[in-house]
Amino acid sequence: MAFAIWAVLSVLGVAAVVGMQILPIVASREAVVIDRALVALTVVSVPVLMFVVVGMLYSAIRFRAGNDDTEGPPIHGHRRLEAGWVVGTFVMVIGVAAYGTIGLLEIRGDQHADLEVQVHAKQWAWEFDYVDLGLDSEELILPVGRRIHITLISSDAIHSLSVPAFGIKQDAVPGRVTQLYVTPTLTGTYGAQCAELCGLGHTRMLAQVTVMEPSEFDAWVAQKRLESGE
Repeated sequence: MAFAIWAVLSVLGVAAVVGMQILPIVASREAVVIDRALVALTVVSVPVLMFVVVGMLYSAIRFRAGNDDTEGPPIHGHRRLEAGWVVGTFVMVIGVAAYGTIGLLEIRGDQHADLEVQVHAKQWAWEFDYVDLGLDSEELILPVGRRIHITLISSDAIHSLSVPAFGIKQDAVPGRVTQLYVTPTLTGTYGAQCAELCGLGHTRMLAQVTVMEPSEFDAWVAQKRLESGE
């Protein structure tokens, strides 16, 4: 009976999760991979959760003491059950690790980029330098469909650039250069924030991220150069 309840609840839970989009906005190729991984982890977790919940409830009802104050019979180990549990858990962990490794390699991809952007973090602001274009901006402007290589540096404390719509978060560490790749897939305006407590102004360390068509990005670059007198 308990097994049947566990099976039904597991199937219903998995069916509810499959096809779900966990991230509120998926606006990059990397976010697609991350959202897919979150769904997969949730699918794997549902049967385990149902096993624990159903097992606890079944044990509480089936083996309740009632008014009997006598000592219960001794409980001995079940080698087959224990061995199956260890083997099943091992296979599950290895499978999840392999799936995560494949996703990580997919996110990193080959080390090429269409655009280089250096992010300078400081208390409490962001500055975005377009290395190849010789431009800088307080707003992160990106062309859709282009692979972006972002390097991060910090001049004071540890900061962390987080763009939830892109599914990315990378620390900026003083004295080190960190990096990430992202490929925007959806035009629009998104938010970026510091995800590492960095002082009294941490909550104000925000930035706007705008993804536009390549032609609009080229026009923005031309306008910035005109304003700087180049």
